[in-house]
Amino acid sequence: MGKLYEFIRRYFHVLLFIALAITGIVLIYQSTTYQRFAIGEATRTITGPVNAMSQKIVSHFNLSSENEGLVEQNLRLLREQKANFLVSSDSISTAESEVTDTVTHRTTTKRLYDYSTANVVYNTIHRKHNYLMIDKGTEDGITRDMAVLSSRGIVGVVTDVSAHFATVTSLLHPNSNISAKVMPANQLGTIAWKFGDPTTAYLNDIPEHMSINVGDSVFTSGFSDIFPNNLLIGVISEKSKSPNNSFLTLKVKLATDFNHVNTVFLVRNLYKEEMDELKAEMEDE
Repeated sequence: MGKLYEFIRRYFHVLLFIALAITGIVLIYQSTTYQRFAIGEATRTITGPVNAMSQKIVSHFNLSSENEGLVEQNLRLLREQKANFLVSSDSISTAESEVTDTVTHRTTTKRLYDYSTANVVYNTIHRKHNYLMIDKGTEDGITRDMAVLSSRGIVGVVTDVSAHFATVTSLLHPNSNISAKVMPANQLGTIAWKFGDPTTAYLNDIPEHMSINVGDSVFTSGFSDIFPNNLLIGVISEKSKSPNNSFLTLKVKLATDFNHVNTVFLVRNLYKEEMDELKAEMEDE
């Protein structure tokens, strides 16, 4: 109590000045409209930037939360696509009585592809050989030859893996040749990238007599143990006839914006080892 009394006695004049100043400002603010407006404007000048900054911070965290929600939603949608499952139907004859036979259809569904997510920590798009690096590795179940997708289309294939990271050979790589089909013609071809434009690739091996039009969509063909069927690759943007052969030259506007690939989806073929063993036996014959 003595210390409080000593503080008030020592700073009495300062405290009195502050109290009178606050009282004066309140009286002026309440007395006329103009003073109220002027003081309000001065207050907003000071607090405006602070409020704007706080709103940006709140918006940043809200946007981050919304993005996480969208990633989870996309992951669920990807996992439920029909191309992720193998469906077989068997007809089994069973005798319920001596007179009547019924046929029971038994459907077996096996998941062929499963999905996980990762963040891109490194990405190149303007080199002749382009790669990405993601923040998941063997400790997260990542292996070589896993397909990598964006929320819009395909990105590439995992080619090297360490404990905590993995390298992805981008679609923007001369060795990246992906089996594709153009719809609605349902014609098979191969998607390949040529050094230069990171937004386009070329659909090769399409005969010139096929009815292909600008605006047709290009999807993965499904004839691969890496990419599931019907994943969007892009849209035909230019069409011309090659002067050297009987095939079309088809330019494809890629669905994935490689300038802004942040979160990716990794596709695991759950039966890839079994399929690889059978392929090896076919090659040995």
